[in-house]
Amino acid sequence: MKFFLKLYLIWGVSMFVLGLIILYPLFALVIWFPKLMPFTYFLNKIWAYFTYIMILIPIKKEKKVRLSKKEQYVFVANHTSFLDIPATQLIIDQFVVFLGKRSLAKAPIFGWMFRNLHICVDRGNPEKTEEMFRKSINKLNNGYSLGIFPEGTQNRTPPNLKGFKDGAYIIAIRAQKPIVPVTIVSNWKIWPALRPYLCWTPLRLVQHEPISTEGLTIEDIPQLRQKTKEIIERELIKYYPEKYN
Repeated sequence: MKFFLKLYLIWGVSMFVLGLIILYPLFALVIWFPKLMPFTYFLNKIWAYFTYIMILIPIKKEKKVRLSKKEQYVFVANHTSFLDIPATQLIIDQFVVFLGKRSLAKAPIFGWMFRNLHICVDRGNPEKTEEMFRKSINKLNNGYSLGIFPEGTQNRTPPNLKGFKDGAYIIAIRAQKPIVPVTIVSNWKIWPALRPYLCWTPLRLVQHEPISTEGLTIEDIPQLRQKTKEIIERELIKYYPEKYN
């Protein structure tokens, strides 16, 4: 069985990369001609659907409320798989600028695109961190939403959540933009972090109601962080109660 699961992984990674290669010239055009940036929304959708369709994974989406396409949001989601970025593109109906660790910018093929379309996080460098905050707020003020995984890295012990870091909440409060929790329910079963195999199971995504940050200050971060974590985790408990007993 493990042999076939590894073959499935090879197929899955191949489809992920193939989708990127096919769309790469269009991503390059967007980077070279910034006025085309909104077109990235459609490219990301195509790439995400192509990946999941080609690995034969059904997609089940639940939206607690319809979000305004004219509003900018800070989307925060749990993080357990390399497939989490394309997964969030399936349920978020906006072009999302992601925050990701700087090592992503060094990845073959993907790296150049990521560092030119998204925002790299340089942990442990206060000056770079403040620069990242300014870039993120500027993106929000210029009409783009943000996608952030507040656990900071892929969770190795899913579905239980790791501690959430403050970055997403600092950005949302400083920009006075709403936070939208997103639960990626089952990616940890499809392609778990660092596991050398792919498993078939439906992808389930839940987009929750936005949480206003209007009037909040930095002192409100602990309560805001705990609230979003509880919302995301509540959905995981619903589908995997045995993991929380």
